[in-house]
Amino acid sequence: MSASPQFTRSIWFTTVLALLVALGTQVLIGSLLPLFAFEWFYEMPPMNHPVLIAGETSFWRVDALIRAMSFAMGAFIAHLLAKSHSWQLLASLVAISIADTFFEQFPMPATPWQLGIWASAAPAGALLVGVLFQTRKTNA
Repeated sequence: MSASPQFTRSIWFTTVLALLVALGTQVLIGSLLPLFAFEWFYEMPPMNHPVLIAGETSFWRVDALIRAMSFAMGAFIAHLLAKSHSWQLLASLVAISIADTFFEQFPMPATPWQLGIWASAAPAGALLVGVLFQTRKTNA
């Protein structure tokens, strides 16, 4: 009888862990990031004490960037833990980031192209890191 795989090599475990890391990173970056550093993203002048309000249209670019970075971090942690950089892991990370998009508060009122960019930020971050790990695996 073969030995059972380690728990951290389970694709479902690493996917759920990646989601938790991504959501935690999203909260940390959103609360600790001084938004005035991204003043070139806004259509308005910088404020003394900027506050990121979920769903506010003026911050949709910063929110999309935060989502992409946080889901890229989650995918990075998942690939480090999984030890197998399979396409199944990559597909599960992209699927969970798409599913997470439906539970987030959409920036409103926003145009369809803004919503498209915002919604694709999380899957794009996870996909980018997954493809980087796949190309690294094939080159090694």
